[in-house]
Amino acid sequence: MRSLFPASLSPRRLLNGSGRKNHAYRKLPQEPLKLFVIKLDGSSFEIQVSMTATVAELKEAVKDVFNQSPIDEMISWSHVWGNFCLCYKGQKLLDYKALIRLFGVKDGDKIFFVQHASIKYEREKRWLGLWRKRICDIPAYEQLVKL
Repeated sequence: MRSLFPASLSPRRLLNGSGRKNHAYRKLPQEPLKLFVIKLDGSSFEIQVSMTATVAELKEAVKDVFNQSPIDEMISWSHVWGNFCLCYKGQKLLDYKALIRLFGVKDGDKIFFVQHASIKYEREKRWLGLWRKRICDIPAYEQLVKL
């Protein structure tokens, strides 16, 4: 006797969970990761991000904590991220598209603010650029360069 159901939709296969592969199964939402961010002065604060968060989303969570605090001053985040970065177990989290779980970040872990580029190096580089600009503005130097 022939079945009324196609083999892929038979009641027995559906009950056993071996039915169609493209069914609308939805996973339950996962609990967010609770992380502790350690600032340069040693103080810390808590953030929560999803288990599938990227480094960019982690940085946004850090910014959100500061944006909610009643500090009158505006924080220059371009300055902050230009000079400092987040670090996990010695790994600087620089690739903003990378998933934090790929670094091994787990619930309850500590993330540290660290100096990204040497401030002294940046200051010297800026000074050298200004010095070169002043030298190049001297008309005598321009004449020497033309020779």
